[in-house]
Amino acid sequence: MDLGVVAGELDDLDDDSVAVSRTAAERLGDSVGAKIRLTLGDGTPAELRVIALYTRGLGFGELTLSHALVAGHVDDPLGTVLVAAPSVTRADLERAVPGVSVLDRAQAAEAVTANAEVNYVAMGLIIAFAAIAVVNTLAMSTSARSRELALLRLIGTTRRQTLRMLRLETLIAVAIAVIIGTAIALVTLSAFSTGMTGSAVPYIPPLTYLAVISAATVLALVATALPGRLALSRQLG
Repeated sequence: MDLGVVAGELDDLDDDSVAVSRTAAERLGDSVGAKIRLTLGDGTPAELRVIALYTRGLGFGELTLSHALVAGHVDDPLGTVLVAAPSVTRADLERAVPGVSVLDRAQAAEAVTANAEVNYVAMGLIIAFAAIAVVNTLAMSTSARSRELALLRLIGTTRRQTLRMLRLETLIAVAIAVIIGTAIALVTLSAFSTGMTGSAVPYIPPLTYLAVISAATVLALVATALPGRLALSRQLG
């Protein structure tokens, strides 16, 4: 297990010591050799000496304690154990530690995937409701401009020019929305990133960012073009 130790040594971890993530140490103002006071799972207070600082706190947790220290103060002292033993069968592991459930790599990955799918479903519902609101607003605003579109046609504007005008207006609105939305998101994410990692620069997947902007642009163009074409068709009729 590689925690990314940057100060001290994990080999010195015992019942009277603790390893702390660098982010937590900066927040608490502690360093290697300092004493920190903790409350264990059953409410027992403990004063421990910091023996190491590490960088991978988001993946492993802010504090790393010895198993012997924690086991007597929690309901499940065994917790989760990762075992790399190709020569040992699942049945052998179950016999070695009665009462525990043993998952192979595929089952463990499936359990993680199931939790992720719940988040994806919730996020998908939020995006769907937002998309419906955007489409409804754009469609209604375009339909409400029927008199304006009719006037443009009367003064000599062609159908193609009118539709081009609507597309340009939509693209300008999308560009403004992207700039404002990105700025608001950066403010929120930067504050969260600063609190979690100590860095004000959040991680933004470029492909995901471009995919969201592209999908929003296509959605806005469709929501404007269809009502616009319908309004123009009624005028011609």
